[in-house]
Amino acid sequence: MNDDDWLKKRKRGRKGGCATVGVWGLGGLLAALGLLACPAEEAGPGGPGGEVGLAPEPGGPPPGGEGRAPRVGGPGGAGTGPAPRVAPPGTSPAEHLASSWRAELAVSVPAVEDAAACPDADGDGFPSALACPAGDPATLDCDDADPAVTPATERWVRPGPFVMGSASDHAGRDESPVHVVQLAGYCLDLAEVAAGDFAAWLRSTGRRAEGADLRSLSPAGEVEAGRAAHPAEGVTWTEARDYCAAVGKTLPTEAQWEKAARGGCELGEDPGSCEVSDLRPYPWGEAAPTCELANHQLSAEGMPRLCVSDTVEVGTGEAGAGPYGHVHLAGNVWEYVADPWHPGTYASAGPGGREDPGGPQGGEVRVLRGGGWNTFSTNMRAANRFHDLVLGTAAGFRCARPTVEAVPDEVALLELVTLSGTLRHESGSLSGRAAYVSAFDAADADERGQLAPGRSPVAEVRLDPTGEDELAFSLQVPTGGPYLVQAAIDVGTGADKEDYVSASGSGGFGKADQNPVAAEADVSGLTVTLSSPPGGGPAGARGPGGGAGRGPGGGPGGGGPGKGPGDRRGAKAGP
Repeated sequence: MNDDDWLKKRKRGRKGGCATVGVWGLGGLLAALGLLACPAEEAGPGGPGGEVGLAPEPGGPPPGGEGRAPRVGGPGGAGTGPAPRVAPPGTSPAEHLASSWRAELAVSVPAVEDAAACPDADGDGFPSALACPAGDPATLDCDDADPAVTPATERWVRPGPFVMGSASDHAGRDESPVHVVQLAGYCLDLAEVAAGDFAAWLRSTGRRAEGADLRSLSPAGEVEAGRAAHPAEGVTWTEARDYCAAVGKTLPTEAQWEKAARGGCELGEDPGSCEVSDLRPYPWGEAAPTCELANHQLSAEGMPRLCVSDTVEVGTGEAGAGPYGHVHLAGNVWEYVADPWHPGTYASAGPGGREDPGGPQGGEVRVLRGGGWNTFSTNMRAANRFHDLVLGTAAGFRCARPTVEAVPDEVALLELVTLSGTLRHESGSLSGRAAYVSAFDAADADERGQLAPGRSPVAEVRLDPTGEDELAFSLQVPTGGPYLVQAAIDVGTGADKEDYVSASGSGGFGKADQNPVAAEADVSGLTVTLSSPPGGGPAGARGPGGGAGRGPGGGPGGGGPGKGPGDRRGAKAGP
């Protein structure tokens, strides 16, 4: 297959039907069911604040999971990026990106020239990608001095521009503005780093794993039976960075990750220029996520269901491969990238876009990409951004082999403040599997305090109730606000793998008496009182209510769509 044939094949493969992909708000499944905008008194039976069949009570909390990324985190604060869009949030079944296109994005694609001869110095049958960068990535060698490196382990991404971000009604505000990014060529691991390889590195270095939600292996690096080929999950960003450095690579930048998932402008209908067809919503093209395309919690129609209720092995997933052949860029595990997260990163782009960007120069909050096995279909979007400020544990990673050093973006350091207070229950005691206290951007709620579809916490913390009268909580949020502080408690009704029900709010919901909470400095003394769901029974029994899927962990109730620690396979009663 010559270069032109490969480009034509990729273009054909990226045109798909617009099937459905759920838009899941933080009020559980209400956005998809068309109930979120309904007044609470008109809603059907279910638990408050996001259980199926009931719109959240005005000002009432959604469950303790999440929906999509924080909306320009640091709401109202300095350096928060573009102003909020006033268009109503989307409830369409799939992301459509035509409205994200602007004429100034139509930059030309520079010609990429191959050498007169394409060397194969290591004799593995694959010529050097550096010498012949315009070739088919499935035939190019990312390290021509190492015969162990082949297109089966790493894939080349050719140099040139791509269009980054989304301004669709599915997108978080931190995904705007849409802009052009010019990248030098680089290689990216075909798949996520496997648990067996990560464990071997731990043992060889004498390190103990530090992740609070480590899965598939012990902190000492002993792999559970049958889990070696599953992705490393529950690692820290530091561990991911250090592992990649140990094998002579780096974590990919956020831009490198998104280009691998979306594809460069050379793949569009006009290979000589960026145009609207280069705004591809998913790694495989335009078709909505399915279980065949991505291992996730399918929410395209009806009630959500876990495709596998677990990760799958890293060498699988060809049906949902990205434009250069990488697998599991959507689903399986969330993936760390090199960049610190900042809501205003994209706003730093000048008129010509960005070139080899590396994100903010400092920051403790890290970007996560790609969605996981237990997150909803909306997280499968190529432009979808998240971070580890919200619970933040069950993530994996893959490594990159760059050819140039990344250039830091000029954005102000993200400042955080602490919100703290006390959680109580009207019954007099707090008991259950987990309690979640979340802070939401008040700009994402209407005048009644009802959250719009697809809105997620800016920050969240998990508590472990054991019968106390009250629990203290604290969580960090970007400076600014105002925020809505809300809480939910899971009494354990969502831990049955065979009949999965996410039930983060099955024990009740509540909101801070002080809402909305300004956060120009630390705020203490907040009080949240949980109320039992209607009927006194577990709200989760009426349908999934456990948040809405833009987070890396299992979420309340085990294997759920939120970003809590959760259960690896949804079957255990505890994390």
